[in-house]
Amino acid sequence: MAVSGNPRRRDIYLPMIREFAHVSLPYPYRCLFHCRDGCKNCGPKYAAELERALEASNGRAAAFLLEPVSGATLGAVVPPQGYLQSVAEICRQHDVLLIADEVMTGVGRTGRNFAVAHWSVAPDILVTAKGLSSGYAPLGAVIASKRVVDAIAHRSGAFVHGFTYNAHPVALAAARAVLRYVEASKLTEAADQDRRGSPAALFQQRLETLRGADSVGDLRGIGLLRAVEFVAHKATKRPFDPSEGFSAKVGAAAMKRGLLVYPMQGSVDGYAGDHILLAPPAVISPEQIDWAVAELAASIREAQR
Repeated sequence: MAVSGNPRRRDIYLPMIREFAHVSLPYPYRCLFHCRDGCKNCGPKYAAELERALEASNGRAAAFLLEPVSGATLGAVVPPQGYLQSVAEICRQHDVLLIADEVMTGVGRTGRNFAVAHWSVAPDILVTAKGLSSGYAPLGAVIASKRVVDAIAHRSGAFVHGFTYNAHPVALAAARAVLRYVEASKLTEAADQDRRGSPAALFQQRLETLRGADSVGDLRGIGLLRAVEFVAHKATKRPFDPSEGFSAKVGAAAMKRGLLVYPMQGSVDGYAGDHILLAPPAVISPEQIDWAVAELAASIREAQR
């Protein structure tokens, strides 16, 4: 919570948590540099903000934590080419650990085992959960590089950071079964949008049919993690007033139709900005994709009335 960039979730805890420096993340639809090419050349510009923040820390910064692809807060925003590579190099130069939060994007969700693989970046620490056990059992994991492990092993030799349910045998058994099924059924490949005919490629294609809706400002994402951002005015990208709860209206309309989506607010400034996150299972069929997108389109029309 202390390092989160979600103001709505943080506000009530502010008296209790320590503040850390935050930097801007690439958001091509609302680029800070007002580019018109989808941030193709903005990656290094955003990374430069991290460079300045680390220099301002006067050597006190221990790590930089980011989501390679944003989860609920911004809604499946994919960074431009060059951004993660620049961030990794800056962290290396400043001897700062790079921590990747892949709780939502890991274990095949984006068409790779972990999203960082899309940019050939290897973080020092990677945090994952959710898809690790597919929700059949609560389980998360911290994966550390040899550099981090050796630093502990060659110094104190101990890492006293335990929980009652560490290495819970039932949760681990569920995860082993899930990972074996994911591998045997090639579900990571199913989530790869670049594979012709894959569920991810078809899902991306079908979602494009929503672009003509009056309230749809942006369609974005990667693999089987997608988002639809809603706006009150397309030309200016003006968001709906938060009091309207537009994304919640879409979510409620979809639920009535038997379709579950993830409504969120705050993508613009922490409070304004409506979007829904979409994360279908890798076993979704073409018929289910067609049905889901059709029901989502009807839900958007209902919310626009």
